[in-house]
Amino acid sequence: MLTKLRIVGSMAALAMLVVGCASAPPTVDGTGSKPGPTATRSTAPEPELPSAGPRTDANAPLPAAAEADAPRGVVLGPGDIVEMRMFGQPDMNTQGFVADSGEISLPLLGAVDIGDLTPNDAQTRIESAYRDQGYFRDPQISLTLVEHRSQQVAVLGAVNQPGRFSLSSRTTLLDALAEAGGITARGARSVILIHRGDAPRQRVDIDALVAGSGAGDNVLRAGDTIYVPQAPLFYIYGQVQRPDAYAIQPGMTVMQAISTGGGLTDRGSNSRFTIHRKSPDGSVHEVDARPTTPVQPDDVIFVKERFF
Repeated sequence: MLTKLRIVGSMAALAMLVVGCASAPPTVDGTGSKPGPTATRSTAPEPELPSAGPRTDANAPLPAAAEADAPRGVVLGPGDIVEMRMFGQPDMNTQGFVADSGEISLPLLGAVDIGDLTPNDAQTRIESAYRDQGYFRDPQISLTLVEHRSQQVAVLGAVNQPGRFSLSSRTTLLDALAEAGGITARGARSVILIHRGDAPRQRVDIDALVAGSGAGDNVLRAGDTIYVPQAPLFYIYGQVQRPDAYAIQPGMTVMQAISTGGGLTDRGSNSRFTIHRKSPDGSVHEVDARPTTPVQPDDVIFVKERFF
């Protein structure tokens, strides 16, 4: 009986030891030592890393060099006609000229200087003037350029529609010639560009310019004039389809001149030509020509009939 009690007691002690081990707190290093206090995590913000490149903020101001290179577009000047409209205030709508001083007369404000400003900049200035002088709390203004008279160039001479034309941003010589309807059939392929002021005149080869080999900057400025002279002419008659006067092209021969005149008639000869040519002293003499004979200014080419 005593032996059985000893066995039961031993088993109870062993059970208590197992329960005590299971309820002990976990150790940090597995050695059974009590862990220290838990470290508090820092809440300070992490340092900002340097950018890999320049900022691309759309609202950031442009560098000075970038502002200088940015195109301004059309600017207002003396003689321009502008129209102002104010949203919700139809009585304030008006149209007027920009004076030589760059000012325009507006309702309530009187004279406002908008010279040498783009329409958008002038619109902002007018809105600020109405707001700063206490006439309107938040004016919404639309300023429209009706006629652009201050920024014009003249295209004269042998063009289809000579006149004055308004400049837009970076208008070139070829743009102005296109506005004038192009060079006529008797116009020269070398034009004269006259810059406003004391700049020297410039002769521009149109064919070289179109081919991309023309030298110089051909962007026009206000007040420039383009003059297209008449080309040197030759005259052809006789057995050709369209007898008339035509412009001489560089290196033109008699056969090319005949082609310019529409070619030979049914009775025209392709080898019998004569040229009446003016001498330096003003006298006229006759030249027996061949198909490859070069044509000179003021030559009069006569195409004869063929023998059979």
